[in-house]
Amino acid sequence: MSSKSNPTIQRTLLETSPVEAMPGWETRIYLIEYPPGADGSGHSHPVRGIGYMLSGSIVSAFGDDAPVTFKAGESFQDEAHVMHTISRNASETEPMRFLIAYTVKTGEPVTVYP
Repeated sequence: MSSKSNPTIQRTLLETSPVEAMPGWETRIYLIEYPPGADGSGHSHPVRGIGYMLSGSIVSAFGDDAPVTFKAGESFQDEAHVMHTISRNASETEPMRFLIAYTVKTGEPVTVYP
């Protein structure tokens, strides 16, 4: 669902590959795009993710941690099994894009909503 106050976040699966040493697991890489003002807060991940900011900036926090802002050219990690309490585009006027990879059980989601 998209609106002026909460634009749609695009999640594009770019590649998936089985992990040979871990039967039943695969690595996936996604392109995530937040339009200006988009907020994806309120989810969790079953595994740790490793990300890289392509453009723009994101404000992120897990659980009760203080918010951190990541900018283009910086890497970051998504925590596993902790609520992603803040995950929003830091800009109301510029889009934000990042790549993120997860190694997860085949067929399992990488993002969980309550």
